[in-house]
Amino acid sequence: MAVGLGCAAALVLAGCAGPGSPPTGDVSPPGSTPTAASTPTSPATQSSTPAPADSASAGTCGSNQLALSLQSRPQDSGMGNFYWDLRLTNTGPAACTVEGYPVTTLVGAAPNVPVGSASDTEPGRWYPVAVLALAPGTSAYSLLHLGQASAYGCPLVPVGALDVTLPGWDTASRVATPNPIEGCDDDSTVLVRTGPLAPAPVSF
Repeated sequence: MAVGLGCAAALVLAGCAGPGSPPTGDVSPPGSTPTAASTPTSPATQSSTPAPADSASAGTCGSNQLALSLQSRPQDSGMGNFYWDLRLTNTGPAACTVEGYPVTTLVGAAPNVPVGSASDTEPGRWYPVAVLALAPGTSAYSLLHLGQASAYGCPLVPVGALDVTLPGWDTASRVATPNPIEGCDDDSTVLVRTGPLAPAPVSF
């Protein structure tokens, strides 16, 4: 009888899990090592894809770090409109970033001074506005949508270059046009609309 009472007391102290009773405490299968409860790490929170050219540490590209060029797109032109690709190539020794819409102004062929209105923006139908990190030797692009000045009934002037200013720049960089065009010698006619800087040329 004493033995039975001692066993009963031991069962009470140990939790008294009799046959058929649901287990309590750790329910890990035999042979496994119990671990503390934790929330699985989501793949989206892991830093598995580094930003191109380490954009977090790259500074904004200055005008002295970029080589500018313009390429015509005759296959996309017609009906009083034509397009150019503005290309900005990082010629410096370190990565830098660009973002947003370039501002362009037509420059008269003689004298070489800005004429007409500054460009407006053309919202990106193909690329959103984003920070682009340019490693040395890589490029960003903006699609320029231009109108034929002769269709606006404005005073016409020959144009041989564009002044380009990026967000954050204090001065413009000048780039030659791929072919001679005409501009409007007034400030009320917008002939150029720029698309957001993108990692590749726009394909229609």
